[in-house]
Amino acid sequence: MTHQGDHLEQQAKNPGAARDADLLQKAQQGIFSGEAMSFFGHPRGLFLLFIVEMWERFSYYGMRALLVLYLISEMSPDAANPGRGWSEGNAYKLYGLYTGLAYLLPVVGGFIADRLLGTHRSMLLGGTIIALGHIVLAVSGLGALAQNDMGMSLFIVGLALIILGTGYFKPTVSVMVGQLYPPGDARRDGGFSIFYMGINVGAFLSALGCGLLGEKVGWHYGFGAAAVGMVAGMAVYIWGKPRVMPTVGAAPENKPNLVAPLFVGTLIVSALVGAFFHWGGFGALDRASVALMGVPFANWFVPLTVIALVLGGSYWFVMKQLADDRGPVTCILIFVLFNAFFWIAFEQAGSTLNVFALNDTNRTFFGWEMPASWFQSLNPFFIIVFAPVFAWLWAWLGERGKNPSQPVKIGLGLILLGLGYVFMVFGAMGVATGQRVSPMWLFMAYFFHTMGELCLSPTGLSFVTKAAPARFVSFLMGIWFLSSFVANYGGGLVAATVEGIEAGETTLPWSGWFEEGTRAPFFMLFVVSSIGAGVVILLFTPMLKKALRGRG
Repeated sequence: MTHQGDHLEQQAKNPGAARDADLLQKAQQGIFSGEAMSFFGHPRGLFLLFIVEMWERFSYYGMRALLVLYLISEMSPDAANPGRGWSEGNAYKLYGLYTGLAYLLPVVGGFIADRLLGTHRSMLLGGTIIALGHIVLAVSGLGALAQNDMGMSLFIVGLALIILGTGYFKPTVSVMVGQLYPPGDARRDGGFSIFYMGINVGAFLSALGCGLLGEKVGWHYGFGAAAVGMVAGMAVYIWGKPRVMPTVGAAPENKPNLVAPLFVGTLIVSALVGAFFHWGGFGALDRASVALMGVPFANWFVPLTVIALVLGGSYWFVMKQLADDRGPVTCILIFVLFNAFFWIAFEQAGSTLNVFALNDTNRTFFGWEMPASWFQSLNPFFIIVFAPVFAWLWAWLGERGKNPSQPVKIGLGLILLGLGYVFMVFGAMGVATGQRVSPMWLFMAYFFHTMGELCLSPTGLSFVTKAAPARFVSFLMGIWFLSSFVANYGGGLVAATVEGIEAGETTLPWSGWFEEGTRAPFFMLFVVSSIGAGVVILLFTPMLKKALRGRG
């Protein structure tokens, strides 16, 4: 009776809290979202979304593992597995543009899902377009298309479809995971941890499957395998959604069904991108940017203008906040900068580290040469193994009041990333002897990179939700993801300098420490920048902790 009286009193004082409590009770009884509980204590819809995300990540990371290797492979029809014969620099620029836009467009896609389509329709639209994009990539390697300009332009159309489809797809799955749990449900964090495993299982399998087919059978078989994975994921979703999560992801009320016009519009935009490439538009833009940066005035004016706009905009946004919020918002913006530093170096995995595996690493075991792209599976493998360890470690330290603050975790992440590149410096020095080096250098680099990621990445998203003012949480989360676009695109541009540094045409302050003709100075760049940034943020940690006002 006492508990019932307390519940009625709470309902009278706060109807919203009572509603949330009722939703939680329904979830515990297994009737929330029309589904019967439970699978390992979680809604069955979680595991449906786990499978869908696993296959989508399979397609994305499969493409990521093969893209640069395909573009730089010899184009001759006499080659065992002919590619496109691009220079490394141009391949890295396209890689950076592809991966960067794959993180930028979900900002727009999330808005479309929230306001127009709902997460269910947006997921179906995005998944269908991604699968179509991979099919186009596979078709672009058939017959004469594998060697001619039309086939390359068709390949660009496929990339554009994947990027645009990812924009619709990527922001919806995480939102739907959250929609499975009512407010106040303590299982939510555990559900997202399980979901995070799906991402890494897909990434782990993709490099093994797509990489093996792409490198050993034919590049376009690898691209086609990614399409099979995406189609499989969408088929499972279409079959399972009405059975385990029928009410999740509904479209906003009184909104027309815009899936068909958006699908057609996406096809048109992708075709226009392909036509722009076919008629030399990409090359013209690249030449114009190089020419612009060759002008003495533009050399310093353009970068300084961008920096001034960013700093001015940041100052204006901070000053708009309430006095108590200015410190935490400033810290978030500072951390966004360091987050970009981290991912510029980390995302060399699909570009310069991938090529190092191809050209400079001994991959022969018992007479069989391992695909270079298989090294891409090390990072997700380490995450699957060590993510539970880090989750336990942070909780264990938190119980003892010793959980590091967010600035410390970011600093540790950057320093571990830089230590990983120390191994790459030594590996590149070994290449100077003319011999391929042990795969242990890449193995150790990826191990330290993953340890750094586990310090910085999962905790960063949680930090933004805790530190940001309530009315700007979504905006600041978008800014956080925007830094991933800057990092991926910037990482491609930085990677494009590697050939000049190796040839001695571009010198760095430490180039004289190493023999000519190696990539050690290039990898040393990330040792210096990552460890340097990590030390800087650690030195300023006391000031940042004070500015956070206990929110970090």
